[in-house]
Amino acid sequence: MDVKIEELYKKYLNRSIPNKFLLSDVEDVLINEYLSKSLDKKEMAFLVDPKELDYYNKCYIIDNVEILHNLFTDQEKSDFLSLKELNKQYTLDPSETTKAEIEYTLIQEGEYLVIFLGVDSDGYIKDFKTIGNSERLFHRLVVLMGIEKEDCNLKNRDFHDYLEALSNLGYLD
Repeated sequence: MDVKIEELYKKYLNRSIPNKFLLSDVEDVLINEYLSKSLDKKEMAFLVDPKELDYYNKCYIIDNVEILHNLFTDQEKSDFLSLKELNKQYTLDPSETTKAEIEYTLIQEGEYLVIFLGVDSDGYIKDFKTIGNSERLFHRLVVLMGIEKEDCNLKNRDFHDYLEALSNLGYLD
């Protein structure tokens, strides 16, 4: 067993952290903290496999420059700059480029992030998909999706991921 995970587990046991969050709680975070905008998921359907679209109930976009700047790690920002330089050398031909290709390029360059949320019948987050790279946002969504109480054991790899996300966000400090 990983010593770090065992230490995180001990810290977790000493905190009273809610294990699951309702969609309304997650929406509050996305809208108030990240200034995200709710969109009809069909507007961003081109970003996911058509078979997946029905799995998600909600869609959000984060495009505020200041928020994005704070969400991205230094490494992510560096990667975006490198990609932008590369894309300048190999520009897309607008006459041969689809909307999806243009939007994917903007997302890959860190211009915005898209979040799809799946909600269970009780109104809790059951799954999410992010389009775009933000380690901090990913960890936050892992925490907000939560984990069932019965799955909170050290043999569960998903619980390890949950503990690491809590730790990376400072909840176990």
